[in-house]
Amino acid sequence: MKNNHLTFERLAIVALTALVIIALVQAPRAAQAAPSAAAAQMLGVSVFNVSCVSIPTVTSIYTKLTNLGTFSVNSVDSVMELTFNGRIAVDSIYSGNGAVFELRVDNVPSGVGRARASMRTSEAGSAGVQVSLTGLFTGLSAGNHTASLWVRTSDGGSASGARVDPGCWSSDVLIVKEYLPFGLAFLPTVINSD
Repeated sequence: MKNNHLTFERLAIVALTALVIIALVQAPRAAQAAPSAAAAQMLGVSVFNVSCVSIPTVTSIYTKLTNLGTFSVNSVDSVMELTFNGRIAVDSIYSGNGAVFELRVDNVPSGVGRARASMRTSEAGSAGVQVSLTGLFTGLSAGNHTASLWVRTSDGGSASGARVDPGCWSSDVLIVKEYLPFGLAFLPTVINSD
């Protein structure tokens, strides 16, 4: 009976040692797989070149400055990340502390935080300021949606000449990325507006 007990203990030690070795060997592979698993969530990227445009008057109520591009959503479960990189300007701010530019989808602001860039009164002028603003949008139905840029002054303010890409340098861009939760799968795509 004593020999059986020793044999069982030896087998248990060998089995435990084997499990530890397997775990140590697999740990680096799991760590290496994590980034690719996270990257696999991205479904697609769309890139839109943004043309220069302006509106003559800005008040303390948001006004649409321009549509930036129309993109497609594959699933209502998607999280859409929109990033505008470019230059914004307000020629003259007559009253108030500055202006706020807001990124929207289908004329609706993000329900996940803010997608805004501000411009102080002291920064007014046709040269503008370089900004990068990002917004997350969820719950969008499958199909086409339009991203737009809106502008307003601070409370009680007034301004003139709100612009995107002042000077028409053709340097502004909108990047739209679609992410899916784990468990859903589509082939990734890259779409360029050119």
